[in-house]
Amino acid sequence: MNEHMFVPYIIGLLLSLSVAFVAYKKRSLTVSGFITASIVGMLFYVFGTFIAWSILIFFFISSSIISKFNKNEKEKYGRDYIQVISNSIVSLFFLTLYYFLHDLTYLVVAVVAIAASTADTWASEIGSLSKGKTYSILTFKAMEKGLSGAVSMLGVVASFLGALVISLMFSALYFLTEEFSLNLLTEFSVIITISGFLGSILDSYLGVFLQAKYKDIKSGKIAEMISNTEQFILISGKKFINNSTVNFIMVLTISVVTYLLLVI
Repeated sequence: MNEHMFVPYIIGLLLSLSVAFVAYKKRSLTVSGFITASIVGMLFYVFGTFIAWSILIFFFISSSIISKFNKNEKEKYGRDYIQVISNSIVSLFFLTLYYFLHDLTYLVVAVVAIAASTADTWASEIGSLSKGKTYSILTFKAMEKGLSGAVSMLGVVASFLGALVISLMFSALYFLTEEFSLNLLTEFSVIITISGFLGSILDSYLGVFLQAKYKDIKSGKIAEMISNTEQFILISGKKFINNSTVNFIMVLTISVVTYLLLVI
């Protein structure tokens, strides 16, 4: 057995541990999130080289920084293993295919998955900072800020920029490889940007139809995350579908659709 085959695993693990540890100390990750992120980061480095690893780390760091501006409950104690997995498992699957089959299409789809997660996170976190009105993505009527399906102009712009930044980062990193081709790179960049942005839009629709929403019996306020089930009643969506589940479904859907469009 070639001893050098373990070098990428060691490098990937050390780099990922370093980033995850800093995130844990900053309370951006829980203990389970720290462990999971370290393992996922290592696998990204091994299966997707420095390109996929760098893009994943950028997504995580940028999302964590943006989340700090919103002191909401879901980020109060940091991301746990479920949130880490829901945002990375689809991309990791396609990176595994890329590693064994050596087909660049799988790398592009893996980056699309990260672009969609980035676009969605930027849309929700930056969009919630908007001082303007938010509207229902279904009816375009005014809607309470922070609920699934509520969109703002700032959020839409942030979503597009999130996907665009990921595509530009992919282009810059891919430029350093021996397989560089300007025409191919331009095509892939457009695909990543558009697919990532559409993924964010899809997430909003999925949130409306699938994500559980509860009504406070006393105040009448609508909430998506609750701790006291006796005080709330389910008014829409499925009880077992939360934000992480919606994120996973969205990323899986947009990734599979993008892959099919690329190979057909």
